[in-house]
Amino acid sequence: MKRIIGLVLVVLFLATPAAHAGDLEVFLNAFGETATAYLNDSFLLLGTTADGFVADIIPQGVALDIGKNVQKRVRVVRAKLKAVSDARVTDVDRQLIALLDHAYACMDHQAWALVEYVQDKNPDTAKRFASQRLDCMQRIKKIAEFYATLPPSPDLLEPLSTR
Repeated sequence: MKRIIGLVLVVLFLATPAAHAGDLEVFLNAFGETATAYLNDSFLLLGTTADGFVADIIPQGVALDIGKNVQKRVRVVRAKLKAVSDARVTDVDRQLIALLDHAYACMDHQAWALVEYVQDKNPDTAKRFASQRLDCMQRIKKIAEFYATLPPSPDLLEPLSTR
């Protein structure tokens, strides 16, 4: 009986790290997908805000608030990326985190460039924002290319609506 209990305890102790590793993989996948989605949304929000401001659809105060709020949230996500990168993660996860961090740094600058443009609407600030926008788009494309190289995970199927 002692041997059976001992064997069960050993099996439980060995199964816990495997379950934890699976949980960590699911967490990292969800975190990466969410961070990528928010990066895309931030890019579109800043671009739409700039376009609306230029067309006099979005007032200056609203455009400033949007730019500053996006910048705050981008910095929060970037801090979380740094925290996750300190964890023991696979090389693939580390690559994605680095790409996301690089893109979020660009998005921080793009939000700043939008705020500068909204505050001082002149050709130089417009050019700086447009240049930053193109740079961020290139970084976002690199993330999309990275995702395209990953094999689909049979355990984490896409929702039916995206198949």
